[in-house]
Amino acid sequence: MADGADRTGGEATGDRRARKRRQTRRRLLDAARTRLAEVGLDALAVADITARADVGTGTFYNYFTGLDDTVAALIEEEVEALGRRIDALTATMADPAEVIAVSLRHLMSTAASDPVWGGFIVRLGIAHPSLVAALGPRASRDMQRGIDEGRFDIPNLPMAEEVAFGSVLSAIHAHQRSPVPDRDPTVDLAAYNLRLLGLTPAEAAEVCARPLPALPAAPERAV
Repeated sequence: MADGADRTGGEATGDRRARKRRQTRRRLLDAARTRLAEVGLDALAVADITARADVGTGTFYNYFTGLDDTVAALIEEEVEALGRRIDALTATMADPAEVIAVSLRHLMSTAASDPVWGGFIVRLGIAHPSLVAALGPRASRDMQRGIDEGRFDIPNLPMAEEVAFGSVLSAIHAHQRSPVPDRDPTVDLAAYNLRLLGLTPAEAAEVCARPLPALPAAPERAV
C-alpha cells in the first residue's frame, strides 16, 4: 500500500510540475506576443517579456534559447495553427476563388477580433522567414490550383503571392489604425485580392457574398 501511495503521490507531483511548466511557457509566449505587437521585433527584449510574464530571466532561458526561438514558437502556435484550421475548412471547397476568399476573410477576421494577434502579425512584417514559411506555401498552392483550373489569370505567380501577402498585413494595419464605418474589412480584402487574380468585380462580389463558414474549433491548450 505504501509503495502504491508513493507512486500515486509522485505521479501527482509530476503532473503538477508539468502543468506549471506549460502555464509558465504560455505566460512567456503571451507576454512576447503582446510586447511584440506594441514595439516590433527590433525593439523586443527578453527583459520586457520576463517583466510582463512576472518571471526571472533565467526562467525564460529554461524554455527558449532566445528571441528567435520565442518568435518561432509564437508563429507555430498563433499562425501555423490557424493555417491548419483554414486548410481543414477549405479542403473540400470546389471553387479556388472561394478558397482564397475564405482564407483571407478568416485571417482578417482573426486580426479584427484579436488586435494583439493582428498587431503581432503586422509588426513581424512580410519579410520574416517564419511568417513567410507559414503563409507563403498555402497562398502558392491555392493560387496555382486556380491557375490550373482556369479560374485565375496570374502571369507572375511569385509576384501575386507577394502582393497578396503585403495586402493582408497592410489591410490589418489600416483597419486597426482607422476602421471604415459600415464596411466589412474581411469582404473588402478578399474581393480586392480576387480582382487582382483575374476575377471581374461582379465575380469577386458574388464569391465574397457567400456565407463565411466557421473555422473548426481550435485544439484546447493543455493547462
